[in-house]
Amino acid sequence: MSIFRRETPSADLAGSVGASDSAPQRRLTHIAAGTRLHGEVSGATEVVVEGEVVGELRVEAPVVVGADGVVEGPISAPVVRVGGRVVGSIEATDRVEVLATGSVEGNISAPRVVISEGAFFKGRVEMRGDQGLLQRGAPELAGP
Repeated sequence: MSIFRRETPSADLAGSVGASDSAPQRRLTHIAAGTRLHGEVSGATEVVVEGEVVGELRVEAPVVVGADGVVEGPISAPVVRVGGRVVGSIEATDRVEVLATGSVEGNISAPRVVISEGAFFKGRVEMRGDQGLLQRGAPELAGP
């Protein structure tokens, strides 16, 4: 045994490294419980809030506000799931879900909105649906 001998990784470790290189990586920004963040959060990664954010969240990936999470400010993302508390408007390009443990004080704007039984909501909901449906002649959807 040489003192300067380089150890080779075991077969298990080498196999796991190669496998992770070919698999797509999930990018995630986690704001942990006990953390208070002031300012704007923006980017292309999923954001999970279990602490507190005071400011704007504007991301191009899903936003999850955990059961103990608090966001004081507007949220803009494709998908927003609220299990904690949001004080501010929420705008989503796909959907907004307010879970049974969730509380939202602000307006919601999204094509699809789910407010679970037991959730708290104070504000206005604007559902921007498929405008093509109205143009294709769905009479029950056309307004007066």
